[in-house]
Amino acid sequence: MRLTGELEETAVAGWYRSARFRPDPARRESGGLVQRLNWQTRTRYYETLVDQLRATGGTTDGLARDELAAAAGQRRPSTLYYLVSPRSPGSLAGALVAASPRRLYEKQRGERVLDLLVAETKVWSYWPHREGWLGALDDLTVADRWLAAASLIRVVADWAMCSRSLATAASFAPPVAAVEDLLRLADGGQPGGAAAGDRPGAGGPAVPAVPGADRAGGREAPPAARRPAPPVDPGLAAVTALLTTVVRTAVESSGIGPAFVLAAVHPSLTSLVSVAGPGTEKITAEVADVMTQLEHQLPRLAADDRVRIADELAPRLRAVLTLLAEGR
Repeated sequence: MRLTGELEETAVAGWYRSARFRPDPARRESGGLVQRLNWQTRTRYYETLVDQLRATGGTTDGLARDELAAAAGQRRPSTLYYLVSPRSPGSLAGALVAASPRRLYEKQRGERVLDLLVAETKVWSYWPHREGWLGALDDLTVADRWLAAASLIRVVADWAMCSRSLATAASFAPPVAAVEDLLRLADGGQPGGAAAGDRPGAGGPAVPAVPGADRAGGREAPPAARRPAPPVDPGLAAVTALLTTVVRTAVESSGIGPAFVLAAVHPSLTSLVSVAGPGTEKITAEVADVMTQLEHQLPRLAADDRVRIADELAPRLRAVLTLLAEGR
């Protein structure tokens, strides 16, 4: 499978397709798909949130759900909760709980419906950048995971620079689509990666304990009945931290480009996605090309020049020949 084929099958990509389109065999001209009726409602909420964040500099503090719903042209604020609640099958959070083997969504204490909306809006805003990235990978037939990951960093930085207020929201959290893509690249295409085995059995997100109350709102649950904290996924934590740094650097630094952001996180990215070494055929071809040039140029040089070249190259050539002999 081509590299972009793997990336098109992520949990977030599946959510985006299903949230936007529904099957309709009668619509052959559109590939058997038709846009869902509530997609327009979703995008109105996304657009309204972006406008609000521009006015507040990227903070949702003081932003009420009722205000947002009214600005989006919705009479009932409950519509927003229905769209983004993790209990809704059409929400990003619900899709991640159901489809992702990684803990890409964890219910947080004090989580608000606006927090869930921010996460979805970041994915929606980032999606055209992602589609352009995947198109470029396909056009250039990129198969190297390191090159794909490096270009992903630049794309995320470009998105953050184009959407500064939205990128700033939620403490510079990156779009979860980019997090999952980088996880796939770092894991060698395995959806769960090495850390997936650490995950407990399937089920909904961990529910944080509330001091002084059990899940029913009564007395505090005895220690033995408390839900243990979910294990930390080191791969997910490292990828999220790296991309958060990318977003923060892109937003807070002025006069720089995506290439500078990539250089700033290059060591961290290298520790996550291994750089593939050159193949033996490529090494042989490049050395043979250099040797051919030497054989052509050396007879034309003066004797003194050949002596100087010999003094410099002969020890290195002997060292290379020694290394090659050790492999026999």
